[in-house]
Amino acid sequence: MYFLLKSLYIYSISLWVGALFFFTVIGAPMAFKVLPKEEAGKYTGAVFPKYFGIGYIFGLTALLSFYLLTKNSLNAVGWLNLFLLLLMNLFNFVNGLVIVPKASLLKAEYYRKSDKSYYDSFLKLHGLSMALNGLTLVLGLMAVGITGLYLTF
Repeated sequence: MYFLLKSLYIYSISLWVGALFFFTVIGAPMAFKVLPKEEAGKYTGAVFPKYFGIGYIFGLTALLSFYLLTKNSLNAVGWLNLFLLLLMNLFNFVNGLVIVPKASLLKAEYYRKSDKSYYDSFLKLHGLSMALNGLTLVLGLMAVGITGLYLTF
């Protein structure tokens, strides 16, 4: 059971942070470089639900497996890592279930009504989403670093 939990934790945190890194640094920016703005928006709009879905699965798996591995022996570093995983999951759920759907509705209303106020509101939410996503990535890189350097389950 120990090796299964350890493998689940390592794979889930690695795959989640890898997906965060790829989409944030390469996937989304490249879409806006090679596609017209509206087409890139459609592409990222189609990818985001799957992107956040992967985060829900890998994030909860990482959190649960880490907790089960360390629940009887959490030290300060373990508590820090657990806190990082909790924050990452919180940010991912808020971003995927609240902010991005709201931003998508605002963008659709802008295209439907051509009212710039909808687009301005969309841009604010989009900026918040990008900031949360970037913060989730940084926290994830920290969790991977902590795991690699300090945790020996």
